[in-house]
Parts: sequence; C-alpha cells; structure tokens
Amino acid sequence: QGQALVHTNVRVGYLKQSAVSGSTKTVYEEAKSEMTLIENARIELEGTTKIVEDGDYSEEALNDLAAAQEEFQVLGGYEQEQMVDSVLKGLGFTPEDSSQLCKDFSGGWQMRIALARLLLSKPSLLLLDEPSNHLDSAARDWLGKYIANYDGSVILVSHDVGLMDKSVNSIAEITAGTLLEYRSCSYHDYLEEKEFRAISAQAQYAKNLEEAAQLQAFIDKFSAGTKSKSAQSRVKMLEKMKSEGRLDPPPVSIIQNVRIPELVLPPPPKPYGENLMVIENASIGYDPDEEPLLQNINLAIPRGMKLLLRGPNGAGKSTLLKALRGNVPDMIQEGKREENTRLKLGVFTQDLAQELDKESRAVDLVTSYAREGSDGDVSVTDETARNVMGRLGLGGEKPLRKIKALSGGEKARVALSMFALKASNLLMLDEPSNHLDVGCIQGLANALGSWGGKDGAVVVISHDREFCEKVGFTHVGTVMNGGLVLEQRPLQDGDWEQYDIGSSKLA
Repeated sequence: QGQALVHTNVRVGYLKQSAVSGSTKTVYEEAKSEMTLIENARIELEGTTKIVEDGDYSEEALNDLAAAQEEFQVLGGYEQEQMVDSVLKGLGFTPEDSSQLCKDFSGGWQMRIALARLLLSKPSLLLLDEPSNHLDSAARDWLGKYIANYDGSVILVSHDVGLMDKSVNSIAEITAGTLLEYRSCSYHDYLEEKEFRAISAQAQYAKNLEEAAQLQAFIDKFSAGTKSKSAQSRVKMLEKMKSEGRLDPPPVSIIQNVRIPELVLPPPPKPYGENLMVIENASIGYDPDEEPLLQNINLAIPRGMKLLLRGPNGAGKSTLLKALRGNVPDMIQEGKREENTRLKLGVFTQDLAQELDKESRAVDLVTSYAREGSDGDVSVTDETARNVMGRLGLGGEKPLRKIKALSGGEKARVALSMFALKASNLLMLDEPSNHLDVGCIQGLANALGSWGGKDGAVVVISHDREFCEKVGFTHVGTVMNGGLVLEQRPLQDGDWEQYDIGSSKLA
C-alpha cells in the first residue's frame, strides 16, 4: 500500500549488486560510463563548436556556443579526468589500474568499480546498500568523507558504525513495524537520543498514571457529596486523558530495549593432541598451470588459538581459508595439509546466507543441517532450532517463512543458526560481519570471545575493527606478497593503519 513518489527532476542512483562482471571495458572507461550529464554536455559543446568552426558567426550560434561552454564547465567537464582519477584512487586503485580490463579483477574489486561508476554519475539521490562490504579500512575512511561532503541526498543502509559516524547527519530506524526519525544525529548521538526518548516516555507515562490515579481517588471519594461538581470536572479531565491516549503505554518502538542477539556455540569436542590442523610448505592456487597465489605457507593451528588473518584485499586471505577448509580439490599444489583425527570443522562465509535454498522454510534448513552428516545430531527438534533462531531475533512466525520471504539480515541469522547447532572445535569465518546487522555482529563477537577454552580454535578474516577487538585474538597472520607472516600477539592500532599497503586486485 502507499506510493513512493520521485520528483521528475530527481535522478536516483542505486548500487547494483551485479557489479561489472560482464564488462569488457577498462576500469577508467567503466567508471566514467554513467557520467551522462557531462557526456551530453560534451556532445552539445562539440556540436555548437562545429557550427561556429564551419563559419556560422551569427549571434545565435555564438550564444549557443557560450551557453554550451558554460554548461560543460559548471558540470565539471573540464575536470572529468581528474574526478575519475580521484574517485578511483579513493577506492584503492592505482593509476596503472585504470587501463586494466574490469574482467581481470576479483569480485570485491569489481564491486569497487561499480561503486566508482555510481559515485561519478552524481545522482540527486544516492541509494547505498551496505557499500562498505567489499572495502578495506582506507577505502571506508575515504567513502565516509565522500558521503559527508556529497552534493546531493544520500540514503545509506549500513551496519558499519565507523562509516555511519563519518558520513550521516540523520538516522531513520525501522523497529516494531514502524519507522522512527532521528534528525541531525550522528550514529552515537542517535543511541543517546534513543535512550533519552525511552526514558522520557516511560517517565511521562508513569506521571500520567499517577495523575489519573489521583483524579480517580477524588472521584471515588466525592462523587456523591458536596464536592460532586468538582468530582464531575475531574471525570471530564480523566476522560480527556484517556481520549488523548495519555494513559496508553508508550509505543513498543519507543521504549523497547534492543536486545543484543544471543549466539550460544556448543562446547568444542576434545581433540587428540595439540594441533587441530597443520599445513606445511604449501603452494596454494586455483590453476595448476599458473603460478600459485601463495607459496611456502606454514601454519599450525593449535587448540586455544584465535587467529585473525589480515592484509590487503585480493592478497589471498580467502584463498588460504579455502585451502585450510580442504573443500576445493587440488588447491594445495605442493606441500601437505593434515587434520586432527577428531577435527570438527565449522565454517561461516560471507556468502553463506546467499546460498540458502530460497524455496525452503528457514526452520527446515536449520534442522536438516543440524541433523545431517557424521557430526550431525538426529535428536535436534524443530523446537530446539526455533529456540536458537529466537535468540538471534528470528522469533514468532519468521522461522516458518520461506527463505525468499526474508530480508538479507534475516537470511544471515538463519545461516548463523545453522552454524550454532553443530559442535565444532575449529571455526573458520570469512568476513562474517558483511551481511549482519550491528546487533548480530556484537552477538557473534561475544560468542567467539567466550568460546573455545583449551580445546577450540578460531580462524577469522575480517575488516571490521570493532568486531575483531571484541573477539580477543591471540595471533595475527598477515597475508601479503604471496606469503604468510604469523605473530603471537593481540591486535594493535598499527594493524589497521597498515592494513591496505600493497593491495592485490587481480582475480
């Protein structure tokens, strides 16, 4: 029901999730391909210029040329190349990348090209749905500043607190089936204002109830006596309070405490020996006919390790994680990979939620996953699954919906529920916060931070600083220049400052 009305003069731009995978253009050509206002102004300028050059020096022709020159200048036509270079640089591309073909870049970098194309098209209304999912810290910082200074309106859907704090000046929260506006608020101002509104609403409600109770007490005491007229006036006052809704409880959307989703991971099964997994002298890649992406990789994952894999986008972090999982044949081209005989591997990837069967009910997927395989538990009931899903915010009838009827965030919670119902002693997570909202990210971080003890281990790839700092990593592995450097230490500020050096982009 209802309508979404867009003014005829408003140009709306939306980041397409399909990126530029089919493009045969260079990065520079693709990035500027939707700068239609400048391109139209260029065509007009070239046309009016040709008329004058062909000998028409009439006042009308000269005025048309002057107008075309002014329009082209106002739109930034003379600075188009610098604009394209500036946006590409901000998103992490080097000058040499501009002449490379889009199809030669990895999926994450193709999304950056699509984002550059959108930003350079300069729509009046810019719609951005989780634009930082494929960005490293330097590109996120740049994007936050770009949005903050954007000459137009921006609607941003994001769970990236750092990005929101840098870029937005108002918040709209969708909660309890309604939308609440918090104008002129940064994200942290919004949190304070939300709490203030809840406290104020509860306090006013309590005050109204007290006033109503005093009015009712007076009415009960004096309605039949000498003060009956006064009692009648109080009856009218009480009725007015009721009709104005002052005795109704504050809306749930105002006062509800947003409960942090709770993820309870089963205790890790006790393994044999010290190491859960070891890879030695490994050369890792996808194509045996090409040079391996990673070489001479040595990594032992002992019980109790919490390892963060960091490094530039495209350096091979996800490739290393896939090799550790062992589910892609022949990725380890040289060297060896050994598992603990009692290894129970649990995996959560950034695309897991997107791979769910759209026609299945959410609860059916969770229960079937929990029951299947040698490590499954056939005693898991629908009730058990729904309890887990409920703690993650999928309560009521949502578990009974088909996957196609759930939002992206709800699909991610289904995937998390599946992840939580099988006992593992080695957990691997690839950018787990990319498709989760703020509450789920915090719930997952809390679960990982308290899980494992002496028997479990965790390997995580993540760009999300707040998430990483909650987990409490014991080791940091830097993937760069085809190798892995492993350090036994907690995270440091320098890990984020140096995060984007030497970024590799090719697929």
